[in-house]
Amino acid sequence: MYYKYNNKYLKYIRRWIYGEHSCFKENKPVAKIDLPSTVIFKTKDCFSGDIKSNSDTLDAVYAETVNPVTGPIYFNNVDAGDVLEIKIKKIIVNSPGFTMCVPNEGLLGDIIKKSVTKFYSFDDEKITINDNLTIKTEPMIGVIGVAPAEGEVETLSPGDHGGNMDTTLIREGSTVYLPVNVKGAFLGVGDLHAAMGDGESWYMGLEVSGEVELDISVRKDLKLDIPFVKTEEKFASLASELGTDDALKKAMLKLLNFMVDNGNIDFETAGFISSLCGNLEISQVVDPLKTVRMSIPTYVLEQIGVKL
Repeated sequence: MYYKYNNKYLKYIRRWIYGEHSCFKENKPVAKIDLPSTVIFKTKDCFSGDIKSNSDTLDAVYAETVNPVTGPIYFNNVDAGDVLEIKIKKIIVNSPGFTMCVPNEGLLGDIIKKSVTKFYSFDDEKITINDNLTIKTEPMIGVIGVAPAEGEVETLSPGDHGGNMDTTLIREGSTVYLPVNVKGAFLGVGDLHAAMGDGESWYMGLEVSGEVELDISVRKDLKLDIPFVKTEEKFASLASELGTDDALKKAMLKLLNFMVDNGNIDFETAGFISSLCGNLEISQVVDPLKTVRMSIPTYVLEQIGVKL
């Protein structure tokens, strides 16, 4: 089946909330659909269009509209303990986009003295920084997640439910695996970037509105409790914690356990594989929780008998 949702039909939610009777207390689903399906999400930028020129700073932003997420969508016959398999077919991003630096935000926020906003135009291939400098346009999804098992989570924050993971591997051609915590899953998507470096270290990527086409199915044969992502070259666990060290340890442990649970190797061998060809990588260091990943080459998965 094929569904297209846009501004006219979809709500923009600030937090994923799970309450009684397997439904949101405040963010009720905008649609209930069967899987597998193709769904198109139309998204706003991270400040809901409040930033309009280089002269605008965070003072122009309405706090209640920060990091809007399009959704949520309820999936019929999807239960807690299942896994959503989400293939990213297409990401369309709208030019121009903006980025900014802000005192006390980002890795070097303590030395930034004033807020600066920059708008940059781009096409499908390159972003124009100035007359002498361009960088590649590489669209990715900053926020993709489902409802938490209980309580509520701001869309600004990443976690085991996914959310604001700001991971550059979540791009066209990749597949995201999200553990389902509640019946129906309640999927939301937002915070697109035309480009972003690993870490999002200067506080923001190139923030844009846009459109995402996803092929979504349910996996009842996989057992995951944190998000994973697969590209053509690598497979990675995505872990978010208050401290980077804790997140790195979690990402490594979850990846090793995945290889043991789904492959034909023991934990010790998985550990050796991680040392020989695994990579610990930083996704973002600017959100309430830090997000990291540990990746291994996809050819390793094939050799140890993992089928995705």
